[in-house]
Amino acid sequence: MYGILTISVSILLSCQVEGEGHTGVWTQKADFGGSDRCDAVGFSIGNKGYIGTGDNTLGKLQDFWEYDPFTNTWTQKADFGGGVRFGAVGFSIGNKGYVGTGYSIDISKDKDFWEYDPAFNTWTKKADFAGEDRSSAVGFSIGNKGYIGTGDNTNIRFQDFWEYDPVSNSWTQKADFAGGARYVAVGFSIGNKGYIGTGLGRNDECKDFWEYDPVSNSWTQKADFAGGAILSAVGFSIGNKGYIGIDEFSERFWEYDPASNTWTRKADYAGVSRSNAVGFSIGNKGYIGTGEKYYSSWYYFKDFWEFTP
Repeated sequence: MYGILTISVSILLSCQVEGEGHTGVWTQKADFGGSDRCDAVGFSIGNKGYIGTGDNTLGKLQDFWEYDPFTNTWTQKADFGGGVRFGAVGFSIGNKGYVGTGYSIDISKDKDFWEYDPAFNTWTKKADFAGEDRSSAVGFSIGNKGYIGTGDNTNIRFQDFWEYDPVSNSWTQKADFAGGARYVAVGFSIGNKGYIGTGLGRNDECKDFWEYDPVSNSWTQKADFAGGAILSAVGFSIGNKGYIGIDEFSERFWEYDPASNTWTRKADYAGVSRSNAVGFSIGNKGYIGTGEKYYSSWYYFKDFWEFTP
């Protein structure tokens, strides 16, 4: 069912779009160090970025790579401790990374949850995710806690939402995501709030966008995503702004300002449109890479781009 061709993206030093408020600069960086793939996990720890796991024509993957933006180089690290996986969740808390859930080798969806320590390049198994097993969920961190919610398990879609405490190595169920059950949504945090939006609900693609307050354990609906209904997109935050965009059919990219509850269109993504890519931020820059796109068969990417808003 999968093609074997890898899309080649021509090398561009940068792509800047000005006018009509579409500001921002995309700069192509060194290709991701592993093979082309989709449904990987990505996060940053300090001044380094990480991408691993995923799926491509070779099958499910467990390799894990570190990106150094100062040298623009990739270094292979210890394979993900849970084995091959795609459709998992990844985020960081402090100086550790966390990966869990998703599909494993036997096509089952797993609840295992692992901590990565970049200082020792080691994976440690932690308490299993306390909700039902799932793939294509959302994960992010707020302060010293991690959060996982939504997702899919054999066409059963979830809206439950869970908090992970790395100190006690325990999970606590929180208020259900107020936007309803969905998967392949986007999630990130800005300051002391979390955000989830877009994705595929029980029947339709979604454009709604919600803010989570961990202090009051409550959800507040915010302005709909300005790009319209979208699924399998990319999202991350830089400073006090959030960013969402890019799917299989569009390179459009948008900035969310929580202070004014408004969306502003930014420079279009300079790579090829795609779904199920990975995004994270390091300092004041964002990064997007990998992903898949369907032509007459599925094609996978390993190009990697830096965004300066």
